[in-house]
Amino acid sequence: MGTSQKTCKVKNILISQPAPADFEKSPYKPVSDKYGLKFTFKKLFQVEGISAIEFRKNKINLLDYTAVILTSRNAVDHYFRMAKEMRAQIPISMKFICSSESVAYYIQTYIQYRKRKIFFGKQTTEEMMDVVAKHKNEKFLFPCQEDSYSDVPAAFAKAKIPLKKAPMYRSVAVKVAQEIDIEKIDMILMFSPMGIKSLFENYPDFKQGKKLIGIYGHSVADSAHQAGLTVNLAAPTPTSSSMAEALGEFLADLVKHGGDMSKISPHFEYRPDLESVAEPEAKGKKKPATAKIQGGSGSSTKKIENRVAANKAAAMAVMADKKNSRSKVKK
Repeated sequence: MGTSQKTCKVKNILISQPAPADFEKSPYKPVSDKYGLKFTFKKLFQVEGISAIEFRKNKINLLDYTAVILTSRNAVDHYFRMAKEMRAQIPISMKFICSSESVAYYIQTYIQYRKRKIFFGKQTTEEMMDVVAKHKNEKFLFPCQEDSYSDVPAAFAKAKIPLKKAPMYRSVAVKVAQEIDIEKIDMILMFSPMGIKSLFENYPDFKQGKKLIGIYGHSVADSAHQAGLTVNLAAPTPTSSSMAEALGEFLADLVKHGGDMSKISPHFEYRPDLESVAEPEAKGKKKPATAKIQGGSGSSTKKIENRVAANKAAAMAVMADKKNSRSKVKK
């Protein structure tokens, strides 16, 4: 057993995500090997679609709108599911504005990408709104989760652009208390506010104690903070865009300081008192133009790392651009 394995006090980590199809190729595998960790993958909630009958009570006609805002694969799945259940033939003139390139390309699961008007921002809501501003005269529909934590409606309100929320799916807690002994878990990694809610539903008497909490995203950080949890690792960090990378860095720092959390680098912390903090070298940089794809035409785009937008009341003290790399979007 290596030195790092002997000094790292974190051994059992619960990751609130489905287990990877091939853990050997998972980004968590190198971290597991280096620190002798045992990962338990279990998503603490599941997504259920709202029925067409229930959706009709909102008196929303999908074809009354000329543009759709899509911020996740769930939103894509349930928008096209709802259209099928309501027998709504989506016209080729419909515009789809997505929060990221990955969401934009996921649309091709349902439609021919080349023949559609599809646009996307880089990653944050602010960047997506740069795209929306170019189409502000459209009638916008926002397929979303019931009780959504999204900051998209607030962004539209700030821009004074009308937006219709259309709840099409909901998250429900999954019962895991009988299969996971939470007392044996040293660290919990969370990726959704619903995961925070499900944690307390499964373990009503849950006390964090010495357990470490890692989160991904500002809305999850806020939910954890409001639930009385101390966030020890807030990802993405100024130097890592993924949870696996952030976890590796965090554990390296933990080992470096002999497991003393009081000495951990502050860039892992969630700081609700700050709106946003960027790395010094990121300041003064010219903001890259928002990439877009229209009708599947080929163009060059830049891959950028996740950046954290300011939350309504607060945001994590994390945001920094990593090295940009170029890739071509094939026609």
